[in-house]
Amino acid sequence: MSKALPFVPRPKLLDGTLPGDVGFDPFGFGGADKESLMNMREAELKHSRLAMLAAVGWPLAELFDKKIAGFFGLEPALTSTGASPSVLNGG
Repeated sequence: MSKALPFVPRPKLLDGTLPGDVGFDPFGFGGADKESLMNMREAELKHSRLAMLAAVGWPLAELFDKKIAGFFGLEPALTSTGASPSVLNGG
């Protein structure tokens, strides 16, 4: 049984050899063979690194938008409150 979900059987490919492997793959995204599991693992690492860069980039964009836009002679793209436009803040 899986350590992460005790009521679900542990997938065969997740045998505890990978770091952090507790048998959590309820939807079977790991695939049918070790090669597809390694491919999905690499894709997850790449996506998490991009997410970390985005988490840093969002506040930096709000901080330096007016200066960068002014340098290039453009209008700032921030909202009237000084926030980056997004669905979350109505921009």
